[in-house]
Amino acid sequence: MLRFILRGTGKVDAALTCEPTVVNGNPALVLRLDGEIDGVMAIRVEDARITGLYYVRNPEKLTRVESEIPLTLR
Repeated sequence: MLRFILRGTGKVDAALTCEPTVVNGNPALVLRLDGEIDGVMAIRVEDARITGLYYVRNPEKLTRVESEIPLTLR
């Protein structure tokens, strides 16, 4: 998967880092190339099994990745 991501960016010699997060209630990783967000890899888990793996690179969909939205009780 790492080779796929790096080849898709055209930067084979780039520094790739990742950090865990939660997206839409599911575990995810924020991937950065040379410190800039490249994408988010989200994992859908059902019954303790991974049932979906999604990699989002669309800049319009990544605009709120770095902002935390506080949860409130109603």
